[in-house]
Order: sequence, then C-alpha cells, then structure tokens
Amino acid sequence: MNNKEVKKDTIFVSIASYRDSVCNNTVKSMLEAADNKNRVFVGICQQNKDEDEDCLLSFEESPNLKIIRIKHTEAKGPTYARYLCSTLWDGEEYYFQIDSHTKFVKSWDTKLINMIKKIKEMGLSKKPVISHYPKEITDYESRDKSQYSVPRMCKSFFNKRDMISFLGAETMDTKKEFYQTPYVAGGMVFSESYFLNELPYDPELPYLFVGEEILHSIRYYTNGWDIFTPDENIIFHEYTRKDKPKIWTDNPTYSDMDAFEKVKYYIGLVSDDSKIKDNLKKNLHKYGLGSERSLDDYYNFAGIDINNKIVKKNFCRKDNQATDEDIFKSNENNHGKEYKKEVKENFTIFNKNNKNNNVILYSVLIIAFLAILIIIIKFL
Repeated sequence: MNNKEVKKDTIFVSIASYRDSVCNNTVKSMLEAADNKNRVFVGICQQNKDEDEDCLLSFEESPNLKIIRIKHTEAKGPTYARYLCSTLWDGEEYYFQIDSHTKFVKSWDTKLINMIKKIKEMGLSKKPVISHYPKEITDYESRDKSQYSVPRMCKSFFNKRDMISFLGAETMDTKKEFYQTPYVAGGMVFSESYFLNELPYDPELPYLFVGEEILHSIRYYTNGWDIFTPDENIIFHEYTRKDKPKIWTDNPTYSDMDAFEKVKYYIGLVSDDSKIKDNLKKNLHKYGLGSERSLDDYYNFAGIDINNKIVKKNFCRKDNQATDEDIFKSNENNHGKEYKKEVKENFTIFNKNNKNNNVILYSVLIIAFLAILIIIIKFL
C-alpha cells in the first residue's frame, strides 16, 4: 500500500480544519472515547489565522498526532485539505475521515473496526465503507437512549447548477443491521486504508464543496466499494455553525467554478473536458473513476437519471422507490419552473373564469367601504 507496511488494527483519522475553535475539543473527544488511544493516529490540516486556537493546543508533541499548518489565506477548501491530510497517513490499517467539529461515543474505535469485519463476515461486501450524515451534536447527551436511531442518507437531487447534491438524512431504526446506500458523506467516512491506492485524493479541486460528496461516492462505487450506514451512532456533528469563520467570506476571490466543471466531467454530466483549465488536467485518469463497475452501474443503483435530471430512488422508502413528490422535487430547476408555471396557470385560470374581475373587485371594495361608513355613523 504505497510501499508502506500496514500497521494492523490501527486507525488514521483525517481532520480538515478551517479556523475551527472546537478542533482541539474534537481531538480530545476522539482520544478520551477510544478503547485504545495508542492505536489512533491523527492527521490534521489546519488552516488558521495567527490568533486562532491551535488544534493541538492541549497536546504535547507525539508521533500519533501529526499536523500541517497553513495560513487561512492559502486554504483551497475541504477537498484540498483532505488531500493534505492523506499525505500524513503512514500505513495505518483503517482510515477515518471526519470534520473538525465532532464528538465521539465511547469505544468508537472498536465499534467501527467491528462493523467492517462484520459486514465482510456476513458476505455483504468485500470492500465496505461506513458513511452517513451523523446526528447533530445537540443530540449527544441523549446518545445512549437513541443508540440505534441512525440517520440514513436517502436521496439526491440536481441543484440549480445542475450538480448532483444530497438531501439531509432521515433517522431510521437500524435494528442493528447495515443498510447499503449510494452516498458518501464528507464528514464521516470509515474504511480500510487501501482505498488510497485505488482512489487517491485529487489535489487539484480548488475550493470544491458541493460536488465533493457525489464525486467520492461514484469513485468508491466504481472501484468496487460498497457504502453502508452504520448500525449505530458513532460520532455527532456540529451542523449549525452560524457566525463561525467560512472560507467563502474570508476570501473575496473565492470561486469553485474550475473544480466544479472538472467534477462534472468526471461524473459524466458533461461529455468533454473543454471547460477544464489546462493546469487542472493533470492525471485525470488517476483521479477519475474505477473500472470494477461502470458509471452507468452507479446511476442505475442510485436511481439517478442524468438525461432527464431526476432521481427515481429514495433509500428510506420501501424497495428504495421514490414517491412522485420525491421525483418532482429531485431537480431544483424543474421544480422552480413548475412552481412558477403552476402559479401562473392558476392566476390565468382565475382571470379566464372571471372576465369581469376588476368590476367585481371594485364593487366589493365599495360595498365594504359603505358598510364601514354606516357603522361609524351609527356610533356617532
């Protein structure tokens, strides 16, 4: 594996952090909740201002804790930061990608390793990935009461830029079972580390946010990996981060357009690479899709119709079948057009069925005015 000897039963935790004041708490929670913190190795890409709190503020130097520190002005978004984190990996058997605002349940390390082993032993997959949108961090205190009420990523949609994006998850009772979905969430991905040989992180996706998750979902799937919702909650995530620093507000020149077009090419939403800048075309084959399963295989499994830009599956419904409403809402552009059309048609019908609308309206107003006038005179 990249010519590095595998360190059995060890976990590499990748943490991309952008000016995050709770990053240090995330590392604390991770190590305190682990059954064996000595098998946990952390790789952080920290992108801070000089006055921001360091991710390793509470920790002494340790071979288990590695960090790349760059100025926030040099940051290029989470996808690039996750690439930098991956350069700190040093042969650990398992790879766990999280965000820097995360809390961990007790024994998270043992539980995740056991999930991978169990899925393989049950014959569900030879190459399993554990991923989903974790529960909100405000639910952390009640974690023991809802251990198996786990968010499952259900459906995707075409956003207004015609990129495939994911809707939020729906909390489901797992019944202590694993459920396969087509979707990888950037803030919670756990698998065996040898995926790095097959789908290494692309360093040339500057400022990419929306598009990161669908790209990695497809790359995993076409390389033969299967994505499962964990059978119990492992981490909790801080989603509402109002007033926290964001790269797109710190950087006035922020733009994801170059990476956005590159992802569209990777996942078959455009058929040529003419819009990709030359400096981003390096090693397209290396960072593209796998050969174990085709792109069409993925879209068929996910129920994504890229020709009509609709999604026909919902993985929280019986037999994964989307409802008519799901399908209707699976394209923001069409939904918007249909909504406007519906409003326009209703307005037109109202006018058509009421040729003397203006006369009626004025009559009603006059009658109302006279009624109010009579009441006023009566009480004088």
